[in-house]
Amino acid sequence: MRIPIILSHFMAILLAFAVNAYALDNLYLLKKGKSAQSEGKIEKAIEHYREYIEFHPTTKGADSPQYKRKEQYYIRNLLIAYSNLFEIYRQKGKDEEIDALAQKLKETHKKSNFLPKNLYNLSTIFLDNKSTEEATILLHQILKEHQKNYSPRNNKAALRAYAKLFSLYGQQGEEEKKSKLAESLISSLPTHDFDLKDSNKFASLCLQYGSKEKGEEMLKEIISKEDIGPESSSLNAIINTYSKLLQIYHEKNDKEAAAQLMKRFSKNFREDDLSPENLYKLAITYLDCGEEKESTRLLRKISEQFPYSITGRKSLFLLGRISQSKQDWDAAIQYFGDYVAKYPHQTFFALKAYSRLLDSYWTRGSDLNFLDDEINELANIVNEISDFEVQLNLARDLKWKGMDELAAATFSLGVSSARKCIAETEDTYKKLRAYWLIEKYAYAVDRFDLVEECGNLIMEISSSTNDASFTRDTEEKIQYFKNQSYLWLAKVYRKKENYPESAKFLKAFIKTYPNHEEINYARYELGQVYEEADQKDVAAQIYITVGESMWKKKAQKRLSILGY
Repeated sequence: MRIPIILSHFMAILLAFAVNAYALDNLYLLKKGKSAQSEGKIEKAIEHYREYIEFHPTTKGADSPQYKRKEQYYIRNLLIAYSNLFEIYRQKGKDEEIDALAQKLKETHKKSNFLPKNLYNLSTIFLDNKSTEEATILLHQILKEHQKNYSPRNNKAALRAYAKLFSLYGQQGEEEKKSKLAESLISSLPTHDFDLKDSNKFASLCLQYGSKEKGEEMLKEIISKEDIGPESSSLNAIINTYSKLLQIYHEKNDKEAAAQLMKRFSKNFREDDLSPENLYKLAITYLDCGEEKESTRLLRKISEQFPYSITGRKSLFLLGRISQSKQDWDAAIQYFGDYVAKYPHQTFFALKAYSRLLDSYWTRGSDLNFLDDEINELANIVNEISDFEVQLNLARDLKWKGMDELAAATFSLGVSSARKCIAETEDTYKKLRAYWLIEKYAYAVDRFDLVEECGNLIMEISSSTNDASFTRDTEEKIQYFKNQSYLWLAKVYRKKENYPESAKFLKAFIKTYPNHEEINYARYELGQVYEEADQKDVAAQIYITVGESMWKKKAQKRLSILGY
């Protein structure tokens, strides 16, 4: 009977240790906070999170052996509580509480030992709360610590820090800093300890920001490994590697290398062993690289073998689009007809497929009586839809197909639904998004009055809203609504020949968003406005500022016509 007794004592010791570990940071409070937050009991959630933070061993400066053994685990939990509490305060617009909580977190960080993974988590919290400078310092600290005290287990945190810094410097237009960071990436990280995912991430960063040669070299190194097979836990990274290499060879027009790569892939991997997501990724890569036959084969395989998956639906829709691009109207009708029949409850894309189905019938020259019946059927479906984004999108498609009356009726339904949504919500982001969608589709159906109305409302609401109440991601989306409104309003006023007003919005866009991807489009448009206003000298000066892009060629053509 001695063995059961010994085992019972051993289990009691384990249980006691587990309870003590569980109780050391009062983890139950964090769980209660999460539960209350998910149930909408916000005040209770705040109470639990605040209590958890206040009595957390990291906050209190604990240094017991028990705490030290799992210090980074405890810090990770603490950061989860901070992140959730910050989110609640932002949503409620509690600026003073946010400032106080941020100060408390900074003080806790100063007196604690945050290792790279938790430093990265801390940096994302600072970014979400508009503390870009503190976040940037932390990201550089991760890289510095990783170089000074190298450990393979911190490679992922270092690569994430590089990716985040590249993104931040890109948004700030800091090209010199991006260049120095790229040099550091290539020279400072020892790649021999990378796993497949790290190698793929490193290669992606090199291709996008650093040396394309180094990136290609790393991709080749990944696929040269002999132990890679379909059972690999990093199969997604391998598929990404093959896809990127194939795109590189396509850009170089190296058809032999591309063919060899596809042959190598077929040898090492059975398609039946790949997930539908990875098959779809390959199909898209093949399509982008001009391998339409191979892409179509894979898309058919996905749609037939995984009909009820998201990728199965996407594959069937894409097959219809490919058929339309080839003007194979019979195949397009078959694919889009199958889509509507199989997925009628996927309303947005079912109606997109229905619209494309009509387009294919129309172009093929089908019986007009049949089309009239189908258009009436489509109108009945539209009338039963409450999703205003679906209605607005379909109205645009119908307008493009020349079905003006149905487009106008559908658009009116969409606007009515959108206004109802706006009236019923207190969420500023949802209101702005609804106004932006009306504005976007109103231009397509020639409702310039609504473009002007919604564009000005977006300007007014976004300018009077406290940014501190939004996460960084939400704020970026709101900025997108705002900068697109500048461009839509400029287009409307140009159509109305109100050139001073059109120029005003384009200048505002150029001044406010100097590093935006559409900056050259805005400059070209501004040149067009001045040219139409018969201010050709000013137009020429603007055209000269258009940078490398498709718009530069258009600007140079205008300069030539103007005699410059």
